[in-house]
Amino acid sequence: MSYAPLQRSAREPYYFSGHALHTAISVAAGTVMCLFGYEQGVFGGIMVGPPFLSYFSDPSPSLLGFVTSVYDLGCCGGAILSSFIGEKLGRRWMLMVFTVIMTVGIVIQTLAQNMTWLVWGRLIAGIGNGGNTATAPVWHVECSKSKEKGRAVVKEMTVNVGGFVMSNAITLVFSGAKTDTQWRFPLGIQLLFSVVILSMVWILPESPRWLLMRNKDAEAHNVLTALSESDEEAQDEFVKIKESVKIEQAVKASWKQVFAGGQATRRVSLGVLLQMVRSQKSPVPSVVDSKQAQQLSGINVLCYYLPLVLHRSVGLPELTSRVIATINAVCFMSATWASITVIERVGRRPLLMISAACMCLAFLGIAVSVGIGQSNTTSRLIPGIVATVFMFLYFTAFSFGWITVPWLYPAEINSLAMRSKGAALATASDWFFNYVVVQTTPIGIHYLGWFLYLVYAVLNASFIPFVYYFIVETAGKSLEQIDRWFASNPGWRVDKTTEQSVFSSGRGDESERSDDQERMLKAFDVGSDIED
Repeated sequence: MSYAPLQRSAREPYYFSGHALHTAISVAAGTVMCLFGYEQGVFGGIMVGPPFLSYFSDPSPSLLGFVTSVYDLGCCGGAILSSFIGEKLGRRWMLMVFTVIMTVGIVIQTLAQNMTWLVWGRLIAGIGNGGNTATAPVWHVECSKSKEKGRAVVKEMTVNVGGFVMSNAITLVFSGAKTDTQWRFPLGIQLLFSVVILSMVWILPESPRWLLMRNKDAEAHNVLTALSESDEEAQDEFVKIKESVKIEQAVKASWKQVFAGGQATRRVSLGVLLQMVRSQKSPVPSVVDSKQAQQLSGINVLCYYLPLVLHRSVGLPELTSRVIATINAVCFMSATWASITVIERVGRRPLLMISAACMCLAFLGIAVSVGIGQSNTTSRLIPGIVATVFMFLYFTAFSFGWITVPWLYPAEINSLAMRSKGAALATASDWFFNYVVVQTTPIGIHYLGWFLYLVYAVLNASFIPFVYYFIVETAGKSLEQIDRWFASNPGWRVDKTTEQSVFSSGRGDESERSDDQERMLKAFDVGSDIED
């Protein structure tokens, strides 16, 4: 099967090309994730300030907890909404629409006159953020080169943690304010992120894969030419994506296929499961930000307990504990950035398994040291210091694998027609479990004590066989090569597959391509009458 080369537009369609265009897309997607990180951390930093508490008539802890966690419900709803409209609007328009929704929520929070305003503002901002976080990684990955997908999402998650660090710093600076500026300025400054996102996404290209799905071949070719180093590279990429798109269009992906138990179910489920066992919400907390939660990997529990250990077990003053927590956030961000050197070289599977093993070891150390500290209340300094060291170990291990791969994986693992649905469901599961853990972690801390950390040690240990048996290696592979892998390997277990035989370069003879197409169509129970 061959396609005649399309003529490139005489006018350069975008303000950037080549490496500069890739950088611009990274900056735009990174700003989305930076706003995500900032919004996650800012509320915990302002709601402990006397001006905030006085303005809202000293709300009860349960009310503050509801106002904080309602954001997660909004994010879950936004992610689900994006699954229904994502393929119709495209990646760019999705980002712009949901950024506008998030901006409305930010404005309502900034101008809030009572607690009802805050609740609605956080709910609306959550809807916008949920849609953005389901869309930005997909757009970024679909515009990235095969060997740069992992690094692209590492950059996103690094600036995501950077947004949280920024929120910690800004709320700390304004913590001494005596007026409502203490909380209105940290909330209102988020509007700068919205301006950057809307300005950049407006002038940047749509995903070439989405354009080809909508039969906009000429525009897709222009995008690929702008993204590529040469016209030959652009044409080669155009042909490979076009062939994949023809198969996807024959499949006519639907929600029914997501739950039918076939390959679509498998691919969507892998992305959802990775998000469920990990997800990155608010990496490092402020001193009393006990509602910033994480999921089954236990990151939420540490976000809750780190300042508590520093303040109550180690005996540091509250301000000192807050500063050390911020330093930990900076270290977390640095470690996340360092993972850019290994995510493509080492691969997704080894990173996830090694990180899970280190996280398990860290939780064992935390459980033992916290248990000793709780049983010997007269001498808690040494156990508190040991627990803190193990927490820093956990954050480092988490940053090298589980902070980035589960956000990248749904965009990689799902077929083109299912990519919006798969990414949206994975993101929605992330936010739903965030909400669950927000509500249950304080209860677990109260009734289980140190045993709760032992539970998370076991959970992290269980991630190792899960990754080994079920997670497909995608490092350095194009999205089309990943499609062929699933066509050739219908079984769920991957430990006995041979990577060399299934991840071919995709540039073989016509009979090999035809066989690939036949297997992919058969996997979806679709006839093989593709028109040439």
